[in-house]
Amino acid sequence: MKTDYHHRLRPVIRHLELHYAEPIDLHEMARLAAFSPHHFHRVFKAVTGETPAAYLRRLRLEAAARQLFYDDSAHITALALEYGFSSSQALAKAFRQHFGVPPSEIRACTDLESIIRTMHNSKIGHLLHKSGHASAPANPHHEASATQQERPMKTERLTPCTVAYIRVTGSYGQGYEAATNRLYQWAGAHGLADGECLFIYFDNPETTPAEKCRTDIAITLPDAVADSVPLQGDIEKRHLPGGSYATLRRTVTAPEQYRQYWQEAIAAIIAAHLEIDDARPCFERYHRYDMATGEADVSFCTAVRL
Repeated sequence: MKTDYHHRLRPVIRHLELHYAEPIDLHEMARLAAFSPHHFHRVFKAVTGETPAAYLRRLRLEAAARQLFYDDSAHITALALEYGFSSSQALAKAFRQHFGVPPSEIRACTDLESIIRTMHNSKIGHLLHKSGHASAPANPHHEASATQQERPMKTERLTPCTVAYIRVTGSYGQGYEAATNRLYQWAGAHGLADGECLFIYFDNPETTPAEKCRTDIAITLPDAVADSVPLQGDIEKRHLPGGSYATLRRTVTAPEQYRQYWQEAIAAIIAAHLEIDDARPCFERYHRYDMATGEADVSFCTAVRL
């Protein structure tokens, strides 16, 4: 089943472009695009190069910059409140972070030479030009790296399985080591340590507060003992559905690469026009993990409909 993600996001993007000054319910935007909030944010970033929040923030800052540049009567405090900033100081800080200059410097541009100088010395050059309209940045399409070319995303059918797991709630990456140690101590005591390690994710930190993000640190169980194995403490058991998955296998050498490779996986799914299946969770499948160095051989798995 082929999916045109640009087409599905187009109504949402057009709505944001027209109503950026209004309060926006990003959960509603996800519904309009027929995505779960979890996948909506990842797909949106893969297509536009920005998270929905960053996209909206940029539109608001660009609109404020245009008004400051072309309307001498525009008041910074009024613009701040109009575009969702708590104060003129908050707008000025965001303005400097985004464009590299304070709002007052745009006001100070009164002749062509100073405008050109400002355009060349800051990001504002990508915003203001002769016609007085904002220049919309092109959607970035990341070229495949050598690693991608060597190990491209593939689709495969994974068999259903039962996993024993410990639920970790909190910022992704935090508390995993202790939970993994407890899980493998239990697995080792029952002769189950040879099972495959999975990290199963249920929330997107773009939409869910960090302290509420859920991860299941899991190990697969042999079918022969899946129903009878005794659980203890905070160890639980669940069925993991099989089916079609898009998998991207990478060697991870630093913690920050996990986010990078998840985004790479979503970008590959979009490029292949595959339909994401929101009914099944995404997970990391660990083929190898070096306790001493933290290096891991990982498949990043996202459920798709074929």
